[in-house]
Amino acid sequence: MSDELKRWTIVPGEVVAHMPYGLRVRVPSGEIGVLDSAYLDDVPVAPSDWPDVGSRITVVSGGRTSGGQLRLSARPSHLAHARELARTPH
Repeated sequence: MSDELKRWTIVPGEVVAHMPYGLRVRVPSGEIGVLDSAYLDDVPVAPSDWPDVGSRITVVSGGRTSGGQLRLSARPSHLAHARELARTPH
């Protein structure tokens, strides 16, 4: 797939569902990824404080699960790391 997100790519996302384990988030390609509750912030976030369905959030690609599902993170530390990687020449 040519538009597959590479790991550590920052993209906007839209929360499309709350699940028992976290969020489902649609990225610009239309793919829906998984954002585990442990990756919402650098500190634990109660489900009552999760972003509402329809909210726009910034996420970073964390690769794929063993089942091929897109993994996402919204942790500020992960976003900062991805920004630093983008600035570093390869």
